[in-house]
Amino acid sequence: MILDKIPPHLWARLEQLATENNRSLEAEATELLAKLLQEKDIEVQQEEWLPNFFEEVIGGWEGEPLVREPQPEDQEREPLL
Repeated sequence: MILDKIPPHLWARLEQLATENNRSLEAEATELLAKLLQEKDIEVQQEEWLPNFFEEVIGGWEGEPLVREPQPEDQEREPLL
């Protein structure tokens, strides 16, 4: 880790947080990184289906009945190479 490339204003904020939380700079940086990564994990999980999504949605349509129109016959396609 190259700490000398951290801008002074961020370094000062990290020192302030470490002091407020009675932690070393290393412990504070580790905690902040862990929280950031956890938030990213939560964002990834939220891209998936929510728990019980299908149970709550299935049968939820309250409009006129849905009707599937007759489908055309299958078309013959050229074989793939």
